[in-house]
Amino acid sequence: MAMIYDQIEFHNAEEIITTDRGCRLSRLPLSIAWQLNEGVPNSRAYMGTGVELRFRMPKREVTLHLRADANEEAQTALIYFGSIQGGWQYSSKTIGEQDTAIHIPYPENMEELEKISQKAGLPFSPWLVRVLLPYGTCYYLGKEGETLPPFTGDEPTACYLTYGSSITHGSLGLVTPLTYAFRIASVLGTDYLNQGYAGCAHMERPMAEYLVSRKDWTFASLEMGVNMLGTTLSNEAYEKRIQEFLEPFQKDGRPVFVTDVFTKNGGDQERAEIFREIVRRNTEGSRLIYTPGKELLSQQEYISVDMTHPTLEGQLMVAQRWSEAMRRAYDG
Repeated sequence: MAMIYDQIEFHNAEEIITTDRGCRLSRLPLSIAWQLNEGVPNSRAYMGTGVELRFRMPKREVTLHLRADANEEAQTALIYFGSIQGGWQYSSKTIGEQDTAIHIPYPENMEELEKISQKAGLPFSPWLVRVLLPYGTCYYLGKEGETLPPFTGDEPTACYLTYGSSITHGSLGLVTPLTYAFRIASVLGTDYLNQGYAGCAHMERPMAEYLVSRKDWTFASLEMGVNMLGTTLSNEAYEKRIQEFLEPFQKDGRPVFVTDVFTKNGGDQERAEIFREIVRRNTEGSRLIYTPGKELLSQQEYISVDMTHPTLEGQLMVAQRWSEAMRRAYDG
């Protein structure tokens, strides 16, 4: 369900809303977002986690115009040519609160990059420019120059969908390519769709039904539990929530990998263990492929000072261990 606007593919964006600050990008159709907890339609749906501007440049250069809302951390766009990171001149650009012009020319060695990509079997064509947006809220203001949407074969056909909390969203991964979702897709040679919602992954049934209704993913992962630890939901109500959320995925034929609360420091450890057991119990014996969160992230020193979010090393540990589990499931 690629979103094409202004001859650019807005990957992982499902709706574009025109505002006085520019085009705001939502990772969910607003009709779905408004059925969820208020944090999703009010802010999280607009955060650029996993959103990419993808295009070819017939005249070999383009200037994009973007702006970002104020944020505590720098809002940095990363530039890739297919699967290959841009050189130092064109690898990362900070997006300001005012109109920010980002000039992108093709490198002079494109033919060599094409040979490297083909020899290595890289999933994306180097002729496809990929501008990876940061996790904050960004706006598209327009472009100078000619673009074309991706050609057939520019992108991999297999696609990994991931849903979860701020950990899936990419918090403390520092940059998108070092988040576990991006790394898993890279290791397995697939595209990916990030449906992480910081603080708002409440496993609502409308979200599950929407994700299952999408036909553009090949396999998925669900990270469940941590955003519910601080709620007043009883253990019984949480289990019912889990059952209702998982049911559509149970009925779907595609591989779905499930985990629960990762290792964390501090907080209500007893409640976290109860939530882990609920997730385990409701995936056991099913077609869902369960891996305990504490196995995916096992080292306490790989958790940041906020006591919950994995550090960069933690994100990479999750990526390595979960991708291995996914590969085993495929090979099996």
